[in-house]
Amino acid sequence: MKETPEYIRIGFYKNFKSYDSILISVDIEGLCELENVFEKLSNGLLSYDFANLKYLDNNFSINIKAYNYAENKGFAKIDKHKYEWRLTSYQWGQFKEKLLMLKNCVDGGHQYLDFEVNVNHYEVERNHININSLQVIFSLYEYPLSFWEEHFKINNI
Repeated sequence: MKETPEYIRIGFYKNFKSYDSILISVDIEGLCELENVFEKLSNGLLSYDFANLKYLDNNFSINIKAYNYAENKGFAKIDKHKYEWRLTSYQWGQFKEKLLMLKNCVDGGHQYLDFEVNVNHYEVERNHININSLQVIFSLYEYPLSFWEEHFKINNI
């Protein structure tokens, strides 16, 4: 399969980086598209179905619906092939800021879109994510098409 110029690839990976994880892998166009979605959710959009993403690579994606919610429930599997991501508008804004930081990483990088620990590292902020949430790793240019071809079907079928 040939690498596409614009992409968003999303998959579930068991025990990936020590936790059951959702990996969101993008190029710069995919990053910008998701940044826009996070911005809309932070400004009050009630929900967004990731199937509507323009740059979503349908060969390597899972069914996700994002919600602007009253509390941070995080990312959860609700059915065999269906996931929900429920966060407050504040937290969607925080995650959008994390994506903005990646824009300056010309060689790529990643951000964890999980709970936030405050400055003294002893207490979790008031807007923390539910501890039962799946780990979410947002990656720019780190996982090539060959990674997805080798690992996606093993973990997502």
